Amino acid sequence: MVITAAAAGTAVLLGLAIGAFVQRQSRPYLLIVAALAALLGRSAVAGISIVGLFSQAEHHLLEHGLDVILVALVIAAVYHSRTISNETNFDT
Repeated sequence: MVITAAAAGTAVLLGLAIGAFVQRQSRPYLLIVAALAALLGRSAVAGISIVGLFSQAEHHLLEHGLDVILVALVIAAVYHSRTISNETNFDT
């Protein structure tokens, strides 16, 4: 139940982020979309683990790996938005 609610909430956030990315067309928004996709992936890994398709070791490796990816993407988005000002498309 909790994993389903987390996945549903993350899916809504991901949809909003995709909408914002389509509107803004900038790298920081794309990086946030990817970070939220990684967060949704964590919920998927948890759900798959509950049904027994992943061992505990695989579950922990995948979830912590997705955590690292998520944090790296958020840091990259913040760094990029601070170093590149007034970006409007991928050509700059």
